[in-house]
Amino acid sequence: MKQDFIKITNLKIFAYHGVFEEEKQNGQDFYINAKLYLDLKTPGKSDCLEESMNYGEVCHFMTDIFSEKKYDLIEAAAQNLCECLLLNYEKLQRVELELQKPHAPIGLPFENVSVNMTRGWHTVYLSFGSNMGDKQTLIEDGIQKLREHKLIRNVVVSKLISTKPYGPVEQEDFLNGCLKMETLMDAEELLVYLHKIEAEADRTRTVRWGPRTLDMDIVFYDKDIYESENLIIPHVDMQNRQFVLEPLCELCPNLRHPILGKTVSQMYAELEGSK
Repeated sequence: MKQDFIKITNLKIFAYHGVFEEEKQNGQDFYINAKLYLDLKTPGKSDCLEESMNYGEVCHFMTDIFSEKKYDLIEAAAQNLCECLLLNYEKLQRVELELQKPHAPIGLPFENVSVNMTRGWHTVYLSFGSNMGDKQTLIEDGIQKLREHKLIRNVVVSKLISTKPYGPVEQEDFLNGCLKMETLMDAEELLVYLHKIEAEADRTRTVRWGPRTLDMDIVFYDKDIYESENLIIPHVDMQNRQFVLEPLCELCPNLRHPILGKTVSQMYAELEGSK
């Protein structure tokens, strides 16, 4: 299903971005084309500006943000503009931005140079757990650090459950749960931040499936299927983990696994039935 958007075409802004000193001193004209994705059905029915985005205000906002700081690269200027738009306008879900630099000092005949990027909010489900020290405090501190990150919003946390350890290592019972959130970080950036939170809780990785002060794993990232050296999404073993599926059922029982084709509630029912 196609998503609604507001389109801004060839917004002209004078700014001082560029690698060369004359660009920083003399400045030049840039042009911005933007698609701003948001729900337009509600304001379309209500005829109420507060339920949409004031595109006149948005144009002035873009002009102010784009021209207030000097960047060497238009890639950096575009990235900053996308991020500022998404953080400033709560209803905005995604931005497609083209930044044109028609007066770039290339020294050859050309019509235009531009960068294009798409940025938006991603829906993520995390599992978390602890079985060392003050488990609940460690978990609450980790979640608070997520809430405080400027690129994360709308954190919703499941109830906490006590579970037996997963794997062959003898250890204390775990306190586990899941959470839903939105983030502007990509999956790899998010993984790095989760590892930072774990490290600040004195997490060590010496024994596989061993005890830990805090464990935070990405279970779902949008409906993406993703694999790298450091990360697999959806979580590769989630369908076998009661301590993931039970709290996840509280948050998204009808969310369908993009590879297995089963909903969270179906996977949980099958796991419970296999005991």
